Amino acid sequence: MKTTTLLSIIVCLLMLISCSDLLFPDENLTIKRSDYTGNELRIDGYYHLFNEKNNITVVYYFYRNGVILLGGSFSGNDLNEIEKKLVNTQAKSKTNWGVFLIENNTIKYEKWIGSSSSTPKAYLFSSKGYILNDTTIHLIEEYYSERKETRAINEIWRFKQFNNKPDSTNVYIK
Repeated sequence: MKTTTLLSIIVCLLMLISCSDLLFPDENLTIKRSDYTGNELRIDGYYHLFNEKNNITVVYYFYRNGVILLGGSFSGNDLNEIEKKLVNTQAKSKTNWGVFLIENNTIKYEKWIGSSSSTPKAYLFSSKGYILNDTTIHLIEEYYSERKETRAINEIWRFKQFNNKPDSTNVYIK
């Protein structure tokens, strides 16, 4: 009897896990991916931001096919050390990927972000700002769809040339 009950519980849990995509579907990106043919930004490397408060450097890659990739968040701000880790970065998670759009000197990007609750769902995170020059982006606003929260930010992202950029091919963005 105990074995049957345990087996029933396991089967129910497996069914629930396999149905989680149906019960909690990921949000869709609202920006349509389109090739980036401009020259407002350099894309032969990565853009980085050092957050002094948390002592973390965040890295993003931009690609000609209009895709953006979160390269990771790294302790400290030594770019030489970070680049050693970037070489081994594998972006298998949907929440690393997104798309960007540039119009004149404005930039907007949108990507998936994991839920802050226990819901197994990817929500949208977007940010927008201005391109100051081909190596500097000034982001002024972020939006988290899960919390329906927009907040003002003041982030300066800087470019660094990097030869070992990962491929932009992924299964999440067509």
